[in-house]
Amino acid sequence: MTAEENKELVRHIMEDGFNKQDMSVVYDTFHTDYVRHGHGVASMASLAEHVEDLKARHEAFDEARFSIQKIVGDGDTVAVHYVFSGVHRGDFNGLPATGNRVNRPAAAFFTIRDGKVAEGTVFADGGGFMAQLQST
Repeated sequence: MTAEENKELVRHIMEDGFNKQDMSVVYDTFHTDYVRHGHGVASMASLAEHVEDLKARHEAFDEARFSIQKIVGDGDTVAVHYVFSGVHRGDFNGLPATGNRVNRPAAAFFTIRDGKVAEGTVFADGGGFMAQLQST
């Protein structure tokens, strides 16, 4: 796949999969042995763990969405700067609903293999995110 096709794949995952809560998109576009290396977010050792994490975000946050700010492709790697946003309406990592609106910036690097995402490294403002959840 070209760098442009890889960028479109990641855009499709974020906008059509996560934002529309269509996990079939995620299952179709990730390798089953997908691994996520998290920095400010949890690491995941499999696609199944990753999907459960995505579902948990939708359960905990109304209007949960990824807003792509910038996306860059270079060969089999796609880098994306995005903002996760939503309204905290359910339990998240042991923290009961606060009703707070959150906006967490993040950057991710995805490796594409054979037309699917094989690996991801995510850098997110976990401390700032928790501060937004805990503010009154």
